[in-house]
Amino acid sequence: MSPTKKSAAGQSDETVFHREEFPFYWIVNVYARYTQTVEIALKKIALDVSRFRVLMITHQYGEASISQISEYALAKMPTVTKIVGRLRDDGLVTTASSERDARVTVVMLTEAGQQKVAEAMPLVGKIFDKGFKGMSASQVEKMNQSLAKVLDNLNEL
Repeated sequence: MSPTKKSAAGQSDETVFHREEFPFYWIVNVYARYTQTVEIALKKIALDVSRFRVLMITHQYGEASISQISEYALAKMPTVTKIVGRLRDDGLVTTASSERDARVTVVMLTEAGQQKVAEAMPLVGKIFDKGFKGMSASQVEKMNQSLAKVLDNLNEL
């Protein structure tokens, strides 16, 4: 984590934990702050982060199965099923059985869902821009590559 040096108690840095030098400290805190800020912004348009995530995944792919949404949103299938049900009740998505496999439920945005995504994008875009203020596009790209590598490494466990 850092070069070895002695702490006030005489311990080497190998035995002393410094959260500021631990990348996962930053990852968790950035995610928590981002989520908190997005939650506040989305509340203005009657959305929460979970519903926004499902809408964005569906928007990105045009249509998505419950299992795809679950995988991409890193959420359990029963949770995604409940979120999709609430979005359907609100008229933001429709669901249908897949033509290839009737056991698979496919989610699609309605016109109202498309409009909700269009409302949410500028709000979340401002937060994204603020979060990466002072960083070049190449720095953001390098960070994405580094985080992808960390994830790949952890997936090997």
